[in-house]
Amino acid sequence: MGRIVYLDNLRVFLTMLVVVFHTSIAYGGAGSWILKDIDDSELSVTVILLSIFTGVCQAFFMSLFFFVSTYFMPASYDKKGPLAFLKGRMVRIGIPLLFYYFIIGPITSWVAHFYSNMTLTQFYIQKVFSFQQNFFGPAWFLETLLYVSIFYALYQFFTKPTKENEKIRNFPTGRKLVLIAFIFGFIAFSVRLIYPTGTGRWGLQFGYFPLYLLLMWSGVAAYRHKWLENMPVKLIKTWKIIGLVMIPVFPVGLIATGALSGKLNVSGGMNTQALFYALWEPFLCFGICIGLIVYFQKRWNVTNDFINRLRESAYTVYLIHPPVIVGWTMAFRTLELPSFVKFLIVAPLSVATCFIIAFLILRAPHVKRIL
Repeated sequence: MGRIVYLDNLRVFLTMLVVVFHTSIAYGGAGSWILKDIDDSELSVTVILLSIFTGVCQAFFMSLFFFVSTYFMPASYDKKGPLAFLKGRMVRIGIPLLFYYFIIGPITSWVAHFYSNMTLTQFYIQKVFSFQQNFFGPAWFLETLLYVSIFYALYQFFTKPTKENEKIRNFPTGRKLVLIAFIFGFIAFSVRLIYPTGTGRWGLQFGYFPLYLLLMWSGVAAYRHKWLENMPVKLIKTWKIIGLVMIPVFPVGLIATGALSGKLNVSGGMNTQALFYALWEPFLCFGICIGLIVYFQKRWNVTNDFINRLRESAYTVYLIHPPVIVGWTMAFRTLELPSFVKFLIVAPLSVATCFIIAFLILRAPHVKRIL
């Protein structure tokens, strides 16, 4: 299977969005991040705006990342077979995952929090090699893809699906999408009764995984059944509108359930806000994902030397963006600037720096075999 230009470009966009997303958390957006430059107890306009931004992004961007990643999985498996497929995945995903867990993640954490009171050697002995805490960080995405790749290879090997399972099938109807959105919203709500958002194991936040798993399956199905080439025009228009409408529904829904009076608990539990958040997510996710895929099909199905460099660097950018963001955050921490101004400066600086460093890394011998 050759390159699909618009999906490559979409992946570049999502990679940039990941960098901006994590930078926004550093300056007040809701979510967990390595280093923050804001008082978490302070409720300000910056905190509200960036939290809305992170809430909207969280609802779709990693799900769409999984969709794009698994879309290419069947072609790779069909071409290589199970053993070569898994070997390739171990090299392309497993080695970067280990490098992040034992090198990038720990060193970034040490610089951000521990360099002044313990040596790097002490940090590794006490925190890393003791497995006192995990350092998956954003590489949880690679961890998940590795698990999914192993499962997919085993499933394909033992079930040996026939060509009948790969024929063109209609894209899910609007009614099916609504039903699926409600079902997976309730599933997410149920999971979050046990694992609220932000919690889980092995670096995985289980509260978000119902949508992730659905979009991973959808990526494989979209490839097998030619969904991206056969999306109904009317359905596209409808769900683009739904996705856009869902953006303001998010803050309005939180305000209506008491957010301005200090009542804010969307992470989980038996409460109205957690239910609202869980049900809102899939509707926004489906709408924005469909809208972005179609937009990139129509407007960004192009390439040139500059875009090719961005595409080649995107995976490396994903791996190295945490220390870059932390570095710029520390550089601006002593400056007396409003948090939102710092965000507006540090976000584009981090994106540009990540791609420049990634470009240089990829010039090193043999690196492209892995990245």
